[in-house]
Amino acid sequence: MLPNILQVLPSTVPLLLALLVNAQADHSSEASEAAISDPDQECEPYTYPPVADQMGSFPTVWQVPSILANDSNALAMWNSISSNIPTSISVKTQPPPSDYPSDDPDCWWTYNQCVTPKLTGVSPDISDAPEPSTLGYGFDDGPQCTHNVFYDFLRDQNQKATFYYIGSNVAKFPLEAQRGLDEGHEICVHTWSHPYMTTLSSENAFAELWYNANNQACSGRYPYLLEASIR
Repeated sequence: MLPNILQVLPSTVPLLLALLVNAQADHSSEASEAAISDPDQECEPYTYPPVADQMGSFPTVWQVPSILANDSNALAMWNSISSNIPTSISVKTQPPPSDYPSDDPDCWWTYNQCVTPKLTGVSPDISDAPEPSTLGYGFDDGPQCTHNVFYDFLRDQNQKATFYYIGSNVAKFPLEAQRGLDEGHEICVHTWSHPYMTTLSSENAFAELWYNANNQACSGRYPYLLEASIR
């Protein structure tokens, strides 16, 4: 019996290898990624060379970034705006401390859902749709590997949405991010690593936005709207 099994095994190895190869989903293009319907295959880790080749210009994913030492553009931008950033607002802790002033001098959203800064010259947050009878779709924290079915639904319903992408997720799922852009959705900045933004220094907060925006700009369009992560 054993010799017969040993005789059969060599002939089955190519078949097994072929099955394994065929089981791997095609993550080589936006179209091939969009065609995947199996959630397990959608969420297979993949490398997309046009993005992977540029990751040396970005911080480590899912870590609060600082301005990279070799990033002269980021440093120049930071130096051009840093003198205009208020220094009277302290870095916060989470949750809000019990001794934080009840009049909310810093307009801290986490404390009191404040959307109108108390500093002169700082515009209010956009917190609602001012037009009457207006419905807007906004979705945070993408892109995710299982977005195909959601993109398909929006396409089939002839609907557009606003997606607030996290830079680290764009680096992980670049083809899902590209599909959202190419299908006409509004793509906005939602930080690089999704931290409590009010717990960061001004320079770290700048880096969170800068590297998210530049990551998305690799797709060919620079985002112009942002939504802070946890405040």
